[in-house]
Amino acid sequence: MPYNYQYDMATSKATVVFKLLFRWRGSVWRAVYVEYLIWLSAYAILSCVYRFALNTEQQGKFEKFAEFCDKRLSYIPMNFMLGFFVTVVVNRWVTQFANLGMIDNIALFTSQLIKGNDDRGKNLRRNIVRYCVASQCLVFRDIHLGVRRRFPTLETMVAAGFLQKHELEKFLECKSRYAKYWLPFNWALHLLNVALEEKRLDGDIPRNAIAQEIRSFRTGLSLIWTYDWVPLPVMYPQLVFMAVHTYFFVCVFSRQFIITPTAANYTVVDLYFPIMSSLEFIFYVGWMKVAMELLNPFGEDDDDFDCNFLLDRNLTISLTAVDEAFDDIPDVKPDIFWDDTVSPLYSQETAGRAVNFYVGSANRAELSEDVTEIKMVPHPTNEKFDQYIKKPVRRRRTSIVSVVKTPQCETPASERKRSGSHLLNPLTIFQRKPATTIGMEEAARVNAKPRSSTDVGNGHLRTASYLNPTFFIETGKYYV
Repeated sequence: MPYNYQYDMATSKATVVFKLLFRWRGSVWRAVYVEYLIWLSAYAILSCVYRFALNTEQQGKFEKFAEFCDKRLSYIPMNFMLGFFVTVVVNRWVTQFANLGMIDNIALFTSQLIKGNDDRGKNLRRNIVRYCVASQCLVFRDIHLGVRRRFPTLETMVAAGFLQKHELEKFLECKSRYAKYWLPFNWALHLLNVALEEKRLDGDIPRNAIAQEIRSFRTGLSLIWTYDWVPLPVMYPQLVFMAVHTYFFVCVFSRQFIITPTAANYTVVDLYFPIMSSLEFIFYVGWMKVAMELLNPFGEDDDDFDCNFLLDRNLTISLTAVDEAFDDIPDVKPDIFWDDTVSPLYSQETAGRAVNFYVGSANRAELSEDVTEIKMVPHPTNEKFDQYIKKPVRRRRTSIVSVVKTPQCETPASERKRSGSHLLNPLTIFQRKPATTIGMEEAARVNAKPRSSTDVGNGHLRTASYLNPTFFIETGKYYV
């Protein structure tokens, strides 16, 4: 099951980076530490041999070989090969994740459209959704190692409740040389016809609606199965993995610190420990490990899909939706905002934060104070084409629009003066004040008021301010 670090990344504080980097489960450190220790041991052994076991002549030959390797490391296009490979693998991973299959739509449509609170109706609904989950389990048994370990035989699916004994017998009676993932789906679709014949479905439209959801569910599982059937050509991951390991095998020789002052590649600062090469190893091998993790997400690694959880969840949710939650809804009563201004409450902690109310960026366009009329005229291009097609024009040619401000009876004069005139801006009152927030005491005072009042922050919002028009458009003075 993947390690969930979403809560750790809830903020972008500087400490979050360290909190994330020093996690072990599913981390890059856990992925590369074995290969890194092997590579570092080989580097250290070769360094000791070069420094203490070779004579001067042998050291000179080794230094020339190290220089030769270092100058030709760029022949291996690591960035291009890894980048393209990881992109392909991530796209496959995203597609497989998007088609794992949630049973919710099938369960909700089945619960809503198939009528009947008797045992027969319950059995029809329960069997339809259970057959869909059983097909999903059959697919996962063949592609997911964890599910296969859980259900090594079909009889274990009966013991777990995904199938019944007589259903397994019927399943085995169907002789086919190919996998029979489709068979429980076939049962589910036939049960829809049975429900239609028993008048539990109001015609073909609701039946087709459920069938469409089942079809989408089955199509997603089919796509996952085909990804397991036809993986990426084996030479592609072979090439990438061989390139990465070859690159760092050569680095064991080329990245040695040269101790002979007369050598062309003499290292001025002998650090003994390959710091920069170690960082390069972690980055490149870690990058390769990302591709290895995502190449087959149906395994038992830390970041693989937990399909056993998905099966349990789908079976539980679907049976609950079509049985216990069937035709069991709350009484229809007026909500707390009935005949009142809708003003949802906040916790005292969050009420002190400013709300980023969106009114559209174009609302910032302003109209000069001295503008009282706007002349509306036809566009020359439209007039030109109207004359070309010789279409008679019986509409008015020019309009004069008068802009009349509406009185704000409940808004203080000081606030009206400060707000200014905006071009067709009925929601100016909702724009957030710059760098203003309300304190905890003020938030408590506001929340304690009756809901009919919507004052926030010393009268910034009032009930009358919810009226839409800030300007009236008066049309007149037509010219033809």
